[in-house]
Amino acid sequence: MYEIEATKYFERKLTKILKNNTKMVSLVYATIEKLRVNPFDNSLRTHKVNAVVMAEAYSSRVSGDLRLIWSFKNPKTIVILLDIGGHSGSGKVYR
Repeated sequence: MYEIEATKYFERKLTKILKNNTKMVSLVYATIEKLRVNPFDNSLRTHKVNAVVMAEAYSSRVSGDLRLIWSFKNPKTIVILLDIGGHSGSGKVYR
């Protein structure tokens, strides 16, 4: 089991994304729970990404276009949630 922490930036973006979207709430929290158990679960489609914020960051799939960007914090039993947003479009998390 991994411990989950979130940045303030992540929390602000999450609030915006979940506002008026009740279906997405359960998807996001189910994904976070999967991260807590196994960040590399096949259903998450986790892969390494280039991120300006951290030297080593990963992306995990929440839904068709929604992605969670996260990294390990020392010790590597802590997953820190960095960003959430679309894979493409104006709210994309890939830069």
